[in-house]
Amino acid sequence: MNSISDAADLMATAREALLNDVLPALPKDRRYAGLMIANVMAMAAREHARGGAAMRDEAERLRTLLGGFDPLATPTGEEADSELRALRRALSVAIRRGRFDDPPSRRALEAHIAQTAADWAAISNPKVIRA
Repeated sequence: MNSISDAADLMATAREALLNDVLPALPKDRRYAGLMIANVMAMAAREHARGGAAMRDEAERLRTLLGGFDPLATPTGEEADSELRALRRALSVAIRRGRFDDPPSRRALEAHIAQTAADWAAISNPKVIRA
């Protein structure tokens, strides 16, 4: 069993200390900045926890939409980020060329965009998804 906290746990603990111990001691004119920092910390923890899966899922959907974009190996880290950028560029070229103009292709593209937006909104601002 590993007793060392991961980055998301550490960020959550630091955020809790900020909100419960530091923020109440701040002057009123500095509280907004403290709350902003706490929100960014929560977002960073969510991205750490779910960002990799969101990237992988988006890349998988894009490969399907684009007809297979088949890398030799499953990329990780910077390679995954680079592959996702390449897939997004390929999608924009395909859209400009009219590849998604017919109704079935357009619906598939719209479904991809909606799911991608929901995945990233769940990380950056989950209240939007719940509303």
